[in-house]
Amino acid sequence: MKAGKHVLINIPRGMSAENALLRVQADARRLGGQCADMYFQQVNVTGSWAEVKQARGYHYSVSERDIEAPKWVAFGKVELKVVHGRTGSGLLYLNLYVKHLGRVGFPVGGLLGEDDHEDASAAPDSCAQRLALAAGARRDGGAEMASIAVASLA
Repeated sequence: MKAGKHVLINIPRGMSAENALLRVQADARRLGGQCADMYFQQVNVTGSWAEVKQARGYHYSVSERDIEAPKWVAFGKVELKVVHGRTGSGLLYLNLYVKHLGRVGFPVGGLLGEDDHEDASAAPDSCAQRLALAAGARRDGGAEMASIAVASLA
């Protein structure tokens, strides 16, 4: 619900960005007419595991579209995939998929890990009334559209 940069994964939990093994940060922006219309516009994958594979890590943006189909990329025992999406009205966004967080052998921080979600999930004051009225509203022929980040522990 909160626009801005959010740490989705930080391994090990509590480690600084400079010393992390894996850090995934996404830039969420409110696009469209609804307060709940939050979309990832950038995803950055950094940390020593990412930098071993590619100098300065991996950086994804809605403005940079891959010609190839998205592929899973392994970082230690964790696998990530970033997929481009487009709403029915043409807004571009990114989705993040993560596998095997439970196999990593370290505590996992970030919004997809064990960190507190309260700040990121709190609606801004300007949206409080609008969200109450729009609860359960659907668009695009019944399908809700928004960026997602999905993680599995298995």
